[in-house]
Amino acid sequence: MQLSFKKLQDHLARFSAKYDKLVAFKPTGWTFSQQVESVEDIEPQVNGNISIYGVPYSEHSSFLELKRFVQWLKPLKIIPTVNNGRWEARKAMERCFSDWMNEAVKAKL
Repeated sequence: MQLSFKKLQDHLARFSAKYDKLVAFKPTGWTFSQQVESVEDIEPQVNGNISIYGVPYSEHSSFLELKRFVQWLKPLKIIPTVNNGRWEARKAMERCFSDWMNEAVKAKL
């Protein structure tokens, strides 16, 4: 529930055979106070090989806001934290994420 460099370092250590860096995104919700006019203005907190980005986002973000954020970030993998209790629900979410990324690629053509 709370991002900290210590917890993230412990997490990264568990997967050190595969990964040597970790990037985390901390939703800031309504408490966001940094002057940000675009996502390019967001500066991470960095400690060694771990970076934490405070992102003006909350679980109350609209569907369109989440979609645009994913299309901007272009992640290789998204791990949903809600609606993930059943295989069918996870697959439906994966299809949704895939559609978002395909739409972003087509928009650039």
